[in-house]
Amino acid sequence: MAVIVCPWCQSEVTQEEGQEPEKFCPICENELDGYRTLRIDIGGYDEEEDEEDEDGEDESFSVGEEGLGWERDEDLREKNESLLAYEETVESLLDEQDVVPECPQCREYMLEAGERTVGADEFVPRVPEELGRPVLEAPFVMTAYVCPSCFAMQYALGENDRSRLAQRLSGGRGNRREGRA
Repeated sequence: MAVIVCPWCQSEVTQEEGQEPEKFCPICENELDGYRTLRIDIGGYDEEEDEEDEDGEDESFSVGEEGLGWERDEDLREKNESLLAYEETVESLLDEQDVVPECPQCREYMLEAGERTVGADEFVPRVPEELGRPVLEAPFVMTAYVCPSCFAMQYALGENDRSRLAQRLSGGRGNRREGRA
């Protein structure tokens, strides 16, 4: 029994003795004996690659200036450059942030977009029985985050208001228990 490893999906294809070898992988249906590399030169014309092709040392396919015309497509090059500039800007902005949340939809890191102050007229607090006072009182600040990939928005309580909330919850529970005893 012989085993062939598919170069595409890395699956092991077993073959019985006396049976002719499989030509295609039963898992990914790619050619088993024709694992080839297609090399496309977008940057420009390279004479060294042509010499390798003529000598037969390299069996890969190379596209020169007269090939697919990708070098002359300035719109594509500009789009790639603007995408790279976008990604570099996002990376530098993320490096500056203290808190970098993950987008709940696409799992990319989110950019801090700004802050929003919520006033008393915009917020109705909940007053739990155990606490006896609101969990969060207005005004408070929320930090807005935006995902640079899917553009989803997310809000988080501002740093000062987080501390205030933590003090309220830790102090409120102990005070209520003392009152019951």
